[in-house]
Amino acid sequence: MEKVNVSDQPSPIVMKATSKLSSRGQVVIPVEIRKTLGLTEGDDLTFIVNQDGEIKVEVTKKYRLSELMGILKTNQPFRPVEEIRDEVYRTMGAEELKDGEEK
Repeated sequence: MEKVNVSDQPSPIVMKATSKLSSRGQVVIPVEIRKTLGLTEGDDLTFIVNQDGEIKVEVTKKYRLSELMGILKTNQPFRPVEEIRDEVYRTMGAEELKDGEEK
C-alpha cells in the first residue's frame, strides 16, 4: 500500500471543491479531487485534525495483487506454480518416507 499524504503538499490552495455532509455523516468527494489524488473504490482515507481545527487527509492506496506483479526484483527465474507444487509434494513425500523408517 502506498500512502499519499496530502499534508505534505504546499499550503497554497491548488484546488477547491465543495460537498455536503449527509444525515448519515457521509461526504461525497468531488470527482476533480478524486482524480487529482488518484482515489479509487476501497482506498482508505485518514483524517487528521490539528489544534487549529485544520483537517489533513492521508490516502492509503489499495492495490490488486495483479497490479503488484513484477514490483519485487529477483535473480531467480520465474517458475510456474505447478512446478513449485510438484517439488513441494516430492519433498513432503520423501520426508514422510523417512519418518516411517525404523532406526
